[in-house]
Amino acid sequence: MHASGPVDPSQSKLFAPLVLGNLSLSHRIVLAPLTRNRASSSEAHKNTWVPNELNTLYYYQRATPGGLLISEATPISRRASGSLGVPGIYTLEQCQGWASITKAVHDKQGFIFCQLWHQGRAAHSRLTGLEPWSSSAVPIQTLHRAKGYDPAPFDTPHSMTYDEIQEVHQEYITAARNAIASGFDGVEVHACNGYLPDQFHHSNINVRMDEYSGSPEARCRFTIELAQKLCDAIGSDKVGVRLAPFGLYNETRGDDRRHQWTYLCSALSKLEVAYVHLIEPRFDEWRSEGEKLELLHRSDTKEEVSLRPYREAIRSPTKCIVAGGYHPGNCWEGVEKGEHDAVAFGRWFVSNPDLVERLRTGKPLYRYDRSLFYGPFDNNEIGYTVHLSREFADETDIGRAQMV
Repeated sequence: MHASGPVDPSQSKLFAPLVLGNLSLSHRIVLAPLTRNRASSSEAHKNTWVPNELNTLYYYQRATPGGLLISEATPISRRASGSLGVPGIYTLEQCQGWASITKAVHDKQGFIFCQLWHQGRAAHSRLTGLEPWSSSAVPIQTLHRAKGYDPAPFDTPHSMTYDEIQEVHQEYITAARNAIASGFDGVEVHACNGYLPDQFHHSNINVRMDEYSGSPEARCRFTIELAQKLCDAIGSDKVGVRLAPFGLYNETRGDDRRHQWTYLCSALSKLEVAYVHLIEPRFDEWRSEGEKLELLHRSDTKEEVSLRPYREAIRSPTKCIVAGGYHPGNCWEGVEKGEHDAVAFGRWFVSNPDLVERLRTGKPLYRYDRSLFYGPFDNNEIGYTVHLSREFADETDIGRAQMV
């Protein structure tokens, strides 16, 4: 696939400097957070995975001077985890592994944020050894699937008490401090895709009878309080939050989305977080772009299927990063028009570690292999740091589901 953007892409605003929090970026192409399941099993801690040399090489390959990388989703505790080969940031061993990665990125004059992750009810006791926690005791209705395990029903999660909410907030704070101590330039709260913060956002999951539910504003309280505490702990210029106002993954079917996520974006902006990271409505973890948009249009909502109202709720100095379905044909216009400040790429960064330079020069992109996105494999290098198939992509690669 050739970059069909400006005549001279290097003169695009996508390659203009951007002040984001306390960072001065030299361009606006961001590595999106990508779960790749390539970390090593810890010998010291059960059900725990640790960053390794291969992970270090992966991030080093994608670092650029003045460019921002966002790490893969990184569990803040063992209970928050539940995915094989995903490195956390709650043990000394993990922090030492991440320190090698951040040093490698900084050696190329790049920047990196750590995405803080709590799976909530999407975790499973057979992988963590612990009961999952969520906003309410509402289980996921589909089957839990993991490599090496037979499909099994999800656990019914424990409905968190007020004190347990504060405990989890403290785990986030500890993880954020660990991240900064490990050399990260900041942290991003994973508050979408049906994971713990999002389990408070959605009315079909959050059926509490206290101050954390009952209205759109109350359902945002968990995330806003968390963001405030993180800002107090490490500085608002080192905090980002990722949201998906149109997300359906992990059975998120909440009502009144426009009201709720507009309020949430505005509240986060008032905290002057470094950025809010919004996922486009067209993107879905499992469906193609066409299938996702058709489902949204068939739903009972009459709300605009666009990020526009959420982008408009974000005020300076907070920046807006967008992600989801961006490619060389559509990544230029929004930044040029000032609709958003930066664009995060995921799948194209998988097969094109030099994506920034390819977009800058208009070089064609290499096709990615979905079957190699998620490890672990006997040879974790293939499709990660080494790419055997080097076919150029074409228009048929645009808009497909992430996992097909």
